[in-house]
Amino acid sequence: MEEEVRKKYLLAGRIAKEVMEYAENLLLKERCTNVLALAEKIEKRIFELGAKPAFPVNISINEIAAHFTPCKSDRMEIKEGDYVKIDLGVHVDGYIADTAKTFRLAGKDELIKCSEEMLKEALKIIRPGIEVREIGRAIYEVAQSYGFNSVANLTGHGLERYDLHAGITVPNIPHGKGVLEEGKAYAIEPFCTPGQGAVKESERAVIYMVLKPKPGRLPETRKILDLAREYHRLPFAKRWLEDKINPIKLNLALNQLVNNGSLRAFPVLKEVSNSSVAQSEHTVLVFDKPIVTTA
Repeated sequence: MEEEVRKKYLLAGRIAKEVMEYAENLLLKERCTNVLALAEKIEKRIFELGAKPAFPVNISINEIAAHFTPCKSDRMEIKEGDYVKIDLGVHVDGYIADTAKTFRLAGKDELIKCSEEMLKEALKIIRPGIEVREIGRAIYEVAQSYGFNSVANLTGHGLERYDLHAGITVPNIPHGKGVLEEGKAYAIEPFCTPGQGAVKESERAVIYMVLKPKPGRLPETRKILDLAREYHRLPFAKRWLEDKINPIKLNLALNQLVNNGSLRAFPVLKEVSNSSVAQSEHTVLVFDKPIVTTA
């Protein structure tokens, strides 16, 4: 890894850490419980610190495990016992830091502690050449020791410039092939649940990513693709377009672009048994002495 690239990864990590601390203060101290307000303040803070979001901030609550970010019309309020997973990404010139924590207004409990220890134990064994199944084993064994299940079909992932899911995946169970490569960046991302330990797609999608841009019949499809250029094929929120395109036409245009293969939709993911999920995540640069950029 070139030194200039490493510096950008480290800067993205420092900013992501600061933004997560800001988000924690907003939720737990200032009691900012409106999900839309919380998301918009978090994303605004990323820009204020001189970086850009690598993806829309995910604020996934209880059985919703991932891929939820509010739309302008959402009126959701966080309740005392909710498990609130804040998953945020920051990029500096395309070099990404991805981090997540689970919060609860009622206080940290065993499920949250489990997710944090899963991440801690995984990071302890990170080194060049380690098999990803061994990382998954460490994560899985912590979940089992708490009496929970790790979520089998959610994984960590490699990171490349402007590429949020690059190369191999890092499982949360003792499964999979591949090794971590020296000089590469990875997001280590365990999830745990008292439920069955798997997620399924819901019908709603509020996050998209450009694949092979080809305008559809509606003129709004061209406008969406033009606006999406600034995201460099990183995921973007429907919410980011709602002030620019009529909401009804926006829905139709997004559907056209998904159907013609221009966009990938990321459906909201829910735990299959409707059990709550906790998540913890850090980004690590793999060297003989690994660097956790977001810690």
